[in-house]
Amino acid sequence: MTRPEEALDRARERAAAARAEGRYPERSGPGPLEDTFVDDVPDLDTLAEWATIDVQSDVLYSTRRLGGPVTAVKRLLLRLLRQYHVEVEARQTRFNIALLARLRMLEERLDRLERSPGE
Repeated sequence: MTRPEEALDRARERAAAARAEGRYPERSGPGPLEDTFVDDVPDLDTLAEWATIDVQSDVLYSTRRLGGPVTAVKRLLLRLLRQYHVEVEARQTRFNIALLARLRMLEERLDRLERSPGE
């Protein structure tokens, strides 16, 4: 039985062994989200892009063995709940944009305070 403290090390060892055998590809570089970060802090333009929620129903799918019928049911549910989802997306987007505007305001205020002569 593996203890929780040892589980991460064992998983890394197994992944390294699988890579050595060619069954597990090496990481080719940063992931899609890591490309947008500079020093682990996204800039305000990136945050503005992320603030707007836009769900695309065409990317809805299932990876199960009988994925076709499962995907059809998911699309039907999405269509039946469309009014609810649109309202939730709109509210969340409004909140995100308002929060981002507040963040911009606070950053501008901080910049002005840092530039003003200290007492």
